[in-house]
Amino acid sequence: MAKRTRELKPLTSEHEQALLLAFQLKKGLAGHSESAGAPKDLPGLLAIARRYEDQVFGTHTRAEEDLLGQYLSDTDMRRLVAEHAEMRHFLDAARGAQPPEMRTALARFADLLERHVRWEERELFPALEAVISNDALAGLGHELERRLVIAQGELKQAQAAKRV
Repeated sequence: MAKRTRELKPLTSEHEQALLLAFQLKKGLAGHSESAGAPKDLPGLLAIARRYEDQVFGTHTRAEEDLLGQYLSDTDMRRLVAEHAEMRHFLDAARGAQPPEMRTALARFADLLERHVRWEERELFPALEAVISNDALAGLGHELERRLVIAQGELKQAQAAKRV
């Protein structure tokens, strides 16, 4: 990943998780033994995709759409929202699908997830960093920290409490 301003690091950190998931899904679907610890069976692959969706994806995409939207061109905002919706569609399609359709939906999700993250990291974020004032960037960073980092900590505490 490219060097990112401190304020956008919460998004970049989650993008690293997304790329690992995409890699795991692709390798697992292809039946490769080097799947970075991912299961190779479809229910297991769906489970890791759903865990990512529950723990990261929803909060992450809402934060991007809510917080970055005011700085994006209409074209970039439409692409951001459309790709997020398409990824949600693939995850929804995978749930309850028969194996061939589940495999296809997970493969499409993994492919789009990887392409989307690469676009954001290589094109969208550098363009944002170039046009946002330092004050606006500081405010954005504070809100991203609140929404993503603190929210992750609260989610982990809630999950730990359920296990006790």
